Amino acid sequence: MKKAIVIRAFSENPDFLGRADWLASEEDFLRCFDKAVEAGFEGVQLFIDREGYFSLASDLKVAERIAAGAQRAGVSLASLEIAPFSYSLTDDDPTVREEGCKTIARAMEVAAAMGVRGVLVIPGWVGLPWNPAAKTVRYDIAYERTRDGLKAVAPTAERLGVSANLEPIWNRFLLSPLEVRGLLDEVGSEGVGLLLDTGNLIQFGYPEQWIRILGPRIKDVHFKDFRQSVGTVDGFVNLLEGDVNWPEVMAALREIHYDGFVIAEMFPYKFYGDTILKHTSVSMDRILGR
Repeated sequence: MKKAIVIRAFSENPDFLGRADWLASEEDFLRCFDKAVEAGFEGVQLFIDREGYFSLASDLKVAERIAAGAQRAGVSLASLEIAPFSYSLTDDDPTVREEGCKTIARAMEVAAAMGVRGVLVIPGWVGLPWNPAAKTVRYDIAYERTRDGLKAVAPTAERLGVSANLEPIWNRFLLSPLEVRGLLDEVGSEGVGLLLDTGNLIQFGYPEQWIRILGPRIKDVHFKDFRQSVGTVDGFVNLLEGDVNWPEVMAALREIHYDGFVIAEMFPYKFYGDTILKHTSVSMDRILGR
């Protein structure tokens, strides 16, 4: 398994939903890559929004230059995250859902140009507990729309050799590994898989069980920890400080012969933010048995 971290860990903004508009030039990316290597990471997960220097709207040559810079720095590009909730496959408006499919397809084109094998996809929601104003979607309808949207992007994924990787989050949706397995099997494409986030699952399950049940459908893994006694987003804590059973998670990953990236989704501290890099790197080395 290869050790990676999200590029937003290099930000000065500790907000876990923070954007990446501070990455305004090739040099900004190169600084992140150099810091990643210095901290002992082998990969970086990129972040793409609709606008900005590196965005869905920018020329693919920008993406290619960033990829070349990563190669020079000696770091792999582990995954590509589309800005959360900037698109939706579950919205009531079919035009919004169609645009969501186009957004995912464009992100996969960018990923292919960079040699990135997976795009993180958050399909939408049934509800958002931190945003009561968000309109709820009936569960079965959200499921059907997600399945149809993933089927629509699957041919593009297969053609480009890039996987659209579904991530279950706190959106009151995809709450069971059996449900996720059924959804992915209904889509039935090697171009659509799962990004499993260990911390996200603690509130409603056991990551090690999800791993064993979903097996080869898992294309990427987020390492994150969560303390159940807190029970809110403030419960996301540093690796090894929460309730994730790391020995069991690692045993399960080895059982399914997972050999891809494990990506720390961590964000900078309020003060001396870059200290999170070393702390996370050391914790990951212990988890990985290095």
